[in-house]
Amino acid sequence: MQDISEVGCPWCSHQAGGRFWLMQSGAALLQCRLLTDRRKANLSYWIYKHNLEYRLFDANPGLGEKPPVLDQAWVEGHRDLTPSASERMLMFLRELIRCDDAGVPADKADRNLLKAAGGCRHDDDLQELLLYAMDRGWLEGGGTLDDPFFPRPNLINLGLGARIHVEEMFGELGRSRQAFVAMWFDPSMDEVYEDGIKPAIEAAGYEAVRIDQQDFVGPVVDEIVAEIRKSRFVVADFTTSKKAGARGGVYYEAGFAQGLGIDVIHTCRKGSEQDLHFDTSHLNHLIWEDTEDLRGRLQKRIEAILGRGPLSSSNGDQEVVGSHSSLAA
Repeated sequence: MQDISEVGCPWCSHQAGGRFWLMQSGAALLQCRLLTDRRKANLSYWIYKHNLEYRLFDANPGLGEKPPVLDQAWVEGHRDLTPSASERMLMFLRELIRCDDAGVPADKADRNLLKAAGGCRHDDDLQELLLYAMDRGWLEGGGTLDDPFFPRPNLINLGLGARIHVEEMFGELGRSRQAFVAMWFDPSMDEVYEDGIKPAIEAAGYEAVRIDQQDFVGPVVDEIVAEIRKSRFVVADFTTSKKAGARGGVYYEAGFAQGLGIDVIHTCRKGSEQDLHFDTSHLNHLIWEDTEDLRGRLQKRIEAILGRGPLSSSNGDQEVVGSHSSLAA
């Protein structure tokens, strides 16, 4: 097993929220002499997003899903992946909102974390994000722009418009990129999800969401309904065992999605199709033999029905986003 180190992102290494676990094979690639300013900014952005996703900024980060240990392939795959202008602005505002919720005013927010969230190479990039946000009314304030970052005195406030924009944009991203997975939550199916369904969805350019891996408060059915509503499509796997019987939840979730006009891709392990309920047995199920078979065929079916998703690159490899433009080239 490779040694694992806790390291800091290029811009915010002094911040606990900017630190992450990285294998030595990847850590060696973070040497400053190997990174241009654009590569530093790219990696900082994706590290910030990674830490935000796994709640490493929380006072109690243990509440979130255990984050993966990043490696050389992750660094190589993200250092030249420049987030789009809209994504940089979205994360920049998201960090300001996080600070505001913690009682930290915008002009007191940590500049390095803001640079990481905004994918900024230098203060000029950060100033550009600031001025654009002020022009749109997302940040409200006065004073002069003599300061290289925030106007003085401390008259900047985070407007309601910023929160509305972030909520709307995250909602749109979810609807365009999310795939809900309905399946039997049995240990025997863990490998099916991790090695078959999830990588197939990701390779097609979408994000897999399974309800038992989400954090939520309230009835699970309400959360299921909410996640299905904001999903681009649903993968419903009807695999079960004779002893366990038909998985009523999978039928319910697939039916609910179809009622909303959301595409449903039906899958089932070879042998289990004999136990499909007669109400759905006539549908075109993808009958798979093993996880490799499932992964390859499911990806092809997703792409045939829906096309490649927003998390795909032009060459067919999975990315975290689909656009490579930026506010500051």
